[in-house]
Amino acid sequence: MSREKTYGVIGCGWLGESIGQDWIKEEKTVIGSTTTKEKIEKLESIGISAHLLDHKQEEKDLKWLNKIDVLLLNIPPSGLKENYAKFMLHIAQNVKRDAKIIFISSTSVYANNNTEVNENSELEITRRNSAFIINAERKLSEFAKERLTIIRMAGLVGKERNPAKYMSGREINGGQTPVNLIHLEDCMGIINHIIKNNIWGEVFNASSQQHPTKEEYYTFAAKQLKVTPPVFNDKAQPYKTIECEKLIKEYGYEFKYHSPFHFPL
Repeated sequence: MSREKTYGVIGCGWLGESIGQDWIKEEKTVIGSTTTKEKIEKLESIGISAHLLDHKQEEKDLKWLNKIDVLLLNIPPSGLKENYAKFMLHIAQNVKRDAKIIFISSTSVYANNNTEVNENSELEITRRNSAFIINAERKLSEFAKERLTIIRMAGLVGKERNPAKYMSGREINGGQTPVNLIHLEDCMGIINHIIKNNIWGEVFNASSQQHPTKEEYYTFAAKQLKVTPPVFNDKAQPYKTIECEKLIKEYGYEFKYHSPFHFPL
């Protein structure tokens, strides 16, 4: 009888905590990380074995990482900046030598060239956060090779999280710019699809296939949420639309929400 795998969630934020909780419901063994002592108790209460993690910790404090068979690496670069890629690699080097790794990247790595982009499109290395993410992708790929799959997520929506709330009543530029969004349930669905089907050594875009304009979607969402809709101007902004045919046609993922208009609010 094969040993049950241990799943690791590095970064138990909005997405990480949600999928960790789902894995616990499926009776998986889940180890998670957080940067605050306050979050430890909450994670432990839902069954996640929680550990503090920051980029200043010594090797001896990271031994718990060596229990992980499947690693979800889900930390944004915002707080780490120039140290981001080095820290992502450091974590990957401390899990089991044969562990499978999913790195949650972002579609912000693509240049805004007013066109549709796929996994082979030009990357944007001039914006700082994008450069940090691209560097992390490269370092992780060089280290983990065929054990790593990268998911470049579009803008994340779900549960209480919808940009229409934060835009309420504000003037927003580029009302005719298309949006690239993905619902939490599809984020988790894609991660589970990759693990279940042993899809490793790949890079995927992840976004709903329909791309309404900012004005169309956020006006609709604001009305559904019963908040004051934003005011949009027609000031042109560079954009991109995210294509994810590789995930759908080559690897058989079926989106739950093909359009942002179908997201539950």
